[in-house]
Amino acid sequence: MLWPPDGLNLKQGTCGELFGYGYLPLPLTSTKSSTAGTNLPTGDQSWTLFLNTRNFKGPVAFFTPYFWSHGSVAEPRLAGKLLDTRPSNPNRALQMETQYIPAVQATDRKGETYARVARTYFPSGPGAESVLVHRITSYNKSALWDAVKAWFDGGSPASGAVDPRGSCVHTFTGKGGATWRIYTAETPDKKRVPLAWNSFASPTAISSNTFGYRWNNQHVITNSSNEGPRVTLPEFFHLSTNNNQKAEWRPISPEAVPAETGLVEYQFKRPREEAPEPYVTPDKPASCWKRPGPAAGPFQAHPGDGSVVTYYWYRFADQPALLNADLTVKEREDMQARVVKLHRNWTKDREYLAPPTRGKLAEIDPALIVTPPPGLEAGYVPIVARQAAKE
Repeated sequence: MLWPPDGLNLKQGTCGELFGYGYLPLPLTSTKSSTAGTNLPTGDQSWTLFLNTRNFKGPVAFFTPYFWSHGSVAEPRLAGKLLDTRPSNPNRALQMETQYIPAVQATDRKGETYARVARTYFPSGPGAESVLVHRITSYNKSALWDAVKAWFDGGSPASGAVDPRGSCVHTFTGKGGATWRIYTAETPDKKRVPLAWNSFASPTAISSNTFGYRWNNQHVITNSSNEGPRVTLPEFFHLSTNNNQKAEWRPISPEAVPAETGLVEYQFKRPREEAPEPYVTPDKPASCWKRPGPAAGPFQAHPGDGSVVTYYWYRFADQPALLNADLTVKEREDMQARVVKLHRNWTKDREYLAPPTRGKLAEIDPALIVTPPPGLEAGYVPIVARQAAKE
């Protein structure tokens, strides 16, 4: 699977399907007593991204142990305390990030302030609910590491399926909040007023291991699109004071917005932006991208975002990232042998992470799933060298 620098895309039209992912460590390297020439150790954990989608399942990419341990060269006190050796935190906070949504404000003749937010949609499920998170799971090393380590040490092949006996599915209480606020560019952070989110969207435990929102149909609109059922969030808000005498933006109907504000007639227009510069990699003959260089290419893919992705097939041990990972030739060749085993035994249509117990899986943009040239099926990987807007 290709990993473009501008991000991993889902199939165009995805609406409400579940995207399964998780990081698990794999023993792709061995521990080292030195790091970048210093007398500091590097562990053997290669944290690997596993996906669970409809058209691609299994490991995709990983962080080398050196990604973590090289920080100890500048800060020796961190040696042995980073993710090259340590487990991850299984109790991280869960958050939804939406970035910025355009909004405008206006004041009527009475001095009351109103706002309009650009139309925003959420995928909708059965009834008045939307599933956001399903089956958050924590794993210990026995879930996958032990079987893979035994395989690499000469044992029988590991299936790659995560052992449920080494996992724990988190439960939800239904509690949660939202920090959405409406403000202008000039508004100081401390004066940015929150939305009365719970007036139209109540956080809820749809099941013991599924979290989402239950919508208030007085303030949201439920309809269908070409992609599927969805909820349209409130567009109009009035700056009010709640029962705790704190300011908040409360949703109102378009009819309740004073005409003199002009908000009902206002139209959000797409901003004019300069053509994006292409993402490119070094092209000098002596760079790690050219020495020893790819085994095949260039090839092109055309994902649904309108870009053109140029990629090459590299022998796994010769890819630029590994040439800069503080690995000797022998260490890279040992990793090459382990990855050949993975490529020959772990395919994209097997089960690795546990499947969901509700809903459907999303699909990766099909253009990002590529087929290796004949002879490069095991031990070679596609590496993106350029991504640019389609001309």
